[in-house]
Amino acid sequence: MRTKILVIALVANCLCAKAQEVMVADGFWRNWYVQFGLDMTLQNPYGYDFSKVFPNGKSFGLDLAVGKWFTHQVGVRGKFNWENKLPLLENGHANWLAPFYEPGENRRKGGYIALYGDALLNLHNLFGTYRPDRTWNASVYPRIGINYNFGVTKGSLLAGIGVLNTYRLSDRWSVYGDIAYIMTGSGFVGAEKTEATGTGSNSNGYLSIGLGVQMNLGPLTDRSEKLKVKSEKLGVLTNGIWDNWFVQAGLDMSLLNPYGCNFGKVIPKGLTFGLNGALGKWFTPEFALRGRVQWDNGLIPNNGLEWVAPADDPKQNYKKGGFAAVSIDAMLNLTNAFAGYEPTRKWHTTGYVRAGIITQFVEGSGSPLMGVGLEETYRLNDRWSLFGALGYQVSTSEGMGFSTTGMEVSAGSNGYFDIDFGVRLDIGRNQFYRDVESKRKAYSQPMTGHNWPRFAVNTIASVGVAYGVKTVLKAMIKEERPDHSDNKSFPSGHAAMAFAAARSIDKEFRKDCIWIPIAGYAAATAVGIQRVARDRHHWYDVLAGAAVGVGSAELTWWLSDKLLGSGSNFAVGTSGNTVDVTYCF
Repeated sequence: MRTKILVIALVANCLCAKAQEVMVADGFWRNWYVQFGLDMTLQNPYGYDFSKVFPNGKSFGLDLAVGKWFTHQVGVRGKFNWENKLPLLENGHANWLAPFYEPGENRRKGGYIALYGDALLNLHNLFGTYRPDRTWNASVYPRIGINYNFGVTKGSLLAGIGVLNTYRLSDRWSVYGDIAYIMTGSGFVGAEKTEATGTGSNSNGYLSIGLGVQMNLGPLTDRSEKLKVKSEKLGVLTNGIWDNWFVQAGLDMSLLNPYGCNFGKVIPKGLTFGLNGALGKWFTPEFALRGRVQWDNGLIPNNGLEWVAPADDPKQNYKKGGFAAVSIDAMLNLTNAFAGYEPTRKWHTTGYVRAGIITQFVEGSGSPLMGVGLEETYRLNDRWSLFGALGYQVSTSEGMGFSTTGMEVSAGSNGYFDIDFGVRLDIGRNQFYRDVESKRKAYSQPMTGHNWPRFAVNTIASVGVAYGVKTVLKAMIKEERPDHSDNKSFPSGHAAMAFAAARSIDKEFRKDCIWIPIAGYAAATAVGIQRVARDRHHWYDVLAGAAVGVGSAELTWWLSDKLLGSGSNFAVGTSGNTVDVTYCF
């Protein structure tokens, strides 16, 4: 049965947490709009005097965009820009558009195009009170995208930030003004492949200024009478500015893929480990924004790592702190968007688009970062969830990787696969999975189907058995480690205990969601890879350790079934904060 999503966004004043007014944001297919306008850009390549931008760096073009408001606070927009080709808006003195110092050549070959993705945040409705009769709205947005310069047949990644102002003329029509500053790579506006025109700490960029008209599409949901009828007829879910926030923390593994390097050698040349943390908010059951920080190669070194800066001594990357990325994710819950919102659902699949900046501490550089990915979450109860994510992220110039993607190779990108897993905690009040009429049905027995005390005991016992077996085998076999530090290489104790825990998780959660055991095995595999990468074990040590871990878990769970199964005199339960194991004589 198709469930219609009906969400109320409760907008709070920025000076107090008390709700002032209620509004409804209705349905994934509502509140779409299109924009059409003219655009002027002012190029600003590194090393050039911006006071001479007229006429050297000025160009004109067309803008086309389509977007959606998920609530009156947040939305997304996709935008297409074609610059320096319109017959009536020619600039024959645009010397700062590649190819440099050939006025008219860029336009003759087709100018340049750009595709943008914007995450919009309405400042009036976020920090003020929503009013359906408001005519002027100001929004800020981070921007990520790509561009392509026909003049030199090269493309590049871009990232930027901007402000959008709209003025409502009627229910359907508005006018808008848009201004943004965009950073991009040397292949787009740079004169040649040099360090000075890379995107890093010295950016090529341009200012974009647009004016045009906006038309709202389809049914609208911003008239108070319509909202009143809908809310009375269908019921509502409340969502205030302080509701539905979450924090998450986890471990991170990256597989670097710099331009021109053979990805088949990513282990160990491009393998790094690190931490990630994030703070986000669900504005509807479908859409969220999240700020994320990732820090890699700063805590766990990889002695075989080569594909990081500086190229002549990659170990300096770890010694100087590794690299970090700060980004904003626009998240779309695909499960709720296409299968319908259900407050009792425990697993969710979410897609995200990422925009940010990455820096290598050893060089003190920065570069735009763009990424896409999928994330799986499993709700343990009304506060805690597990998550696992896989994404691919690209960057330009020295911001990431062993090689430099300057003008000559800018169509190729430095990038990396990013694999995360960890825990998520809802803070404040999660109105979509708590504080609704269905809360009692959804979470009155959040552990239904799971014997949590027994799971805890079995997992601890499995890891303990694995630890004992590996200790005995190490003492008996006495194999030398690859780094020659001692004779305790076989088997890998880290792998044994990691796979013991992963197998225990598998046995408990496989029937509920296959992604949970997959995340557990992925984490255990990452531990094994890291031990090989650090020269602490041979690959067969890790395989043996994995076998010990899985075998230990199987043995422990088998004994548990015998001792604690139906008809057993043993019982496992909880009392306060303790786990009690009893035997009835």
